Amino acid sequence: MTLVELQKVLGDRVEITLDKTLTPEQRKEEIEQSTLICGLAKQMINNGDLILRTEKLVAQERALKHSYAMDLITGGN
Repeated sequence: MTLVELQKVLGDRVEITLDKTLTPEQRKEEIEQSTLICGLAKQMINNGDLILRTEKLVAQERALKHSYAMDLITGGN
């Protein structure tokens, strides 16, 4: 999933959560699902940030070929 796709999903969740026609039970279920999605989204964003920061360091010609960050990104390849 791309960050643009993630943004669409999060926007959809906001609309669902704010739906005034939901019963209290439905609202509770939707909020629980939204909370789970938001937690996953936060992790995806953090992962993207790690990749961007690592790529920036690589672009600055720092020796990262054998770093833990590069191993996380490439799977140790």
